[in-house]
Amino acid sequence: MGKQILIISLANFESRKHEIGRQLVEAAKDTGFFLVSDHGIEENLIDEAFQKAKSALDLPDTVKKNYPFSLDRYVGWRGLDELQSVTGNRLWEQWLVNRHGVGGYDARTHESLGDNWPPELGADYRDFTLKFQERTHEVLLKILQALALGLGWDESFFNEAFDIHSPENPSILAVNYYPPMTDEEVHKKQPPRLHAHADMDVLTILYQRAGDTGLEIAPGSEAENAEALIADPGNIWNGVPQAREWTTLDCVKGCLTVNIGDGLARWTDGLLKSTYHRVRAPKITDNKGPRYSIPYFANPKLSTIIQGPKKRFEAVTSFDLLAETGKSYHAKKDTPGNEWQQKAYLDHIDAQSPAEVVVA
Repeated sequence: MGKQILIISLANFESRKHEIGRQLVEAAKDTGFFLVSDHGIEENLIDEAFQKAKSALDLPDTVKKNYPFSLDRYVGWRGLDELQSVTGNRLWEQWLVNRHGVGGYDARTHESLGDNWPPELGADYRDFTLKFQERTHEVLLKILQALALGLGWDESFFNEAFDIHSPENPSILAVNYYPPMTDEEVHKKQPPRLHAHADMDVLTILYQRAGDTGLEIAPGSEAENAEALIADPGNIWNGVPQAREWTTLDCVKGCLTVNIGDGLARWTDGLLKSTYHRVRAPKITDNKGPRYSIPYFANPKLSTIIQGPKKRFEAVTSFDLLAETGKSYHAKKDTPGNEWQQKAYLDHIDAQSPAEVVVA
């Protein structure tokens, strides 16, 4: 039987925020994944976001290589060649921007590099992307406010750390692209398009397109090595979740998909579960065309100290989480066939059932 995923409405937020907070905490304590409805982001705006995201990935590789992925700002282009050097596969491509495009605050030098929006994409891409980040961030702040109330904390607990206009704001809007696969490829047993992992941020808000299948989750409350992974800030590229079962979670019309990251698991002493997820290859009955998704990785200001009241996990800063993740990623480059890659992209359990989606 599939895991239960709650749809939590944000309607009438001010009068219902305590109720919403209780629902969010309940979902986050178990699966760590939930769906949000009545979020206020119009469907046509989301459709345009996918069009704009696709326009960035459609740039020629000769142009995109001028904006290489930066470990110090966690923005830029991760092309198929780049990711193959880490994963051993050519199944995933990514483009990431922050409030300054591919510029912004350099975590290594602690200096602002200012704006750097690719001129090839035009001012309209920049203006829309900033607007879409702001609209998504508004939803994020509501979720965090309600979560704080549900945890028994002051409702403003997260406000300062998630100031979108702070020069230290490292939150990222990305687009993931998974190339189409042929029937012949699908008939062969394929590795996951994206390996099983937990996000290192505090919260991820994910936009998916109807018909794009593949997202699978393993509830954080059931992962066999969850605490060890959370304790390692670089676990996305170091560890592999040892899940007993994977549950499919496809797009639900009108809803945003949200998951808890390692940062929030740390901040709550492990009460809220950082959820492990992956993107599997298409099955023979699935849509085999290109798959796109847009995640908003919400991180607190780089100087923010993250530690729960019980101090179950070592105190880290937001900068530490980004830096250690970057180091782990870089360490995997050009080491094909190593133990991590074998586990991440070859050893996997097939999903056994779809999620049971219910309204909270």
